[in-house]
Amino acid sequence: MFAHIFGTEGFGPVTIVGIGIIFIACFIAMKRARLFLPGDSGNDVTGGHISKGKPTGAGIIFVIAFDVSVLLFTRIHPELFIYLLLVTAEMISGFLDDKASVEWGRLKKGLFDLAISIIFAITYLGFNPNTFRVAVSGYTVTFPVIVYALLIIALCWFSINVTNCADGVDGLTGTLSIVTLLPMLIIMKGFDFDPAYRNAIVFMITGLLVYLMYNANPSKLLMGDAGSRALGLFIAMTALKSGHPFLYLLLAIVLLLDGGLGLIKITIIRLSKRNHFLSNIRTPIHDHCRKVLKWSDTQVVIRFAAMQAIIGFGVVCYIL
Repeated sequence: MFAHIFGTEGFGPVTIVGIGIIFIACFIAMKRARLFLPGDSGNDVTGGHISKGKPTGAGIIFVIAFDVSVLLFTRIHPELFIYLLLVTAEMISGFLDDKASVEWGRLKKGLFDLAISIIFAITYLGFNPNTFRVAVSGYTVTFPVIVYALLIIALCWFSINVTNCADGVDGLTGTLSIVTLLPMLIIMKGFDFDPAYRNAIVFMITGLLVYLMYNANPSKLLMGDAGSRALGLFIAMTALKSGHPFLYLLLAIVLLLDGGLGLIKITIIRLSKRNHFLSNIRTPIHDHCRKVLKWSDTQVVIRFAAMQAIIGFGVVCYIL
């Protein structure tokens, strides 16, 4: 809104004001989170007894602050507005699960994520061509619309679920999300992509940084499914709008391996009925590192983030 009024583009005074407001709003809301957020059940993760009773669902705070900041301080247009609605829908579904006395089943969550991913694909192809850049070669590839739609649906669905699965160590998902989004922001800036999406990344990172002030080990609150599921969809959106969607495989590779390997393991075991598949590896991988390799929570966060940062910076240097 204000971006339209003052006619600003990119990173300017209006964006800086938006950063300040989202920071203050998130800081105040998270400080008082215990008054309105549900308590964590402590049953869904290894070592969950440590998290039991902590306020969870804090994703509702930084996602709402993100939405308001984008609406007020960015040149909003129909495509971006629909993406905001979809990210918010994922946040709401996650928050309802966070506060439910009985956790939603995998099938219910998976079908909802699939529906959101389908709507996202339809929206994306309604505003964008069915082409993408192969980042490592510079070539542009055109897919049949149906094929590209299926790839977008798969990207969104997996991004939502691997980000959700990675949320099990204080500070891990928030830190990895920031380290994933920063290279995408730099790439968008380098190729002069729509400033609205660059500002959206900045606002999301700002909210996550405030969240990490309360989620750093030992955490005082948790993002819950409200945060992790919304973040997964936002990261997928950012990868697509960067013009290099397959960069997700590199820029989010640690998230992908940490959460995705567990999804693959469960799927293969159920389909093949072979319970010995990857039996020596605990999933998510952060649990293997903590329980088998005896890493501390802090070591997991720092080492995972460092690996992702090195890969991300390497990709940025190569492309730009």
